Amino acid sequence: MARNTELATLSHCWNCGFEAPPGSDEWDRLDAVSIGTLTRCPECGSTDVSTGR
Repeated sequence: MARNTELATLSHCWNCGFEAPPGSDEWDRLDAVSIGTLTRCPECGSTDVSTGR
């Protein structure tokens, strides 16, 4: 059961599948003036990231 809970709280890159805890230092950050800070995948550079899939 703990494994399922852990997986539910990971952020996921929809482009390459990279996963890590949300807000962790494993994720890159991108500051966009018009929208604020975006989470960016360190593997492929995509910002198409979701939390808890």
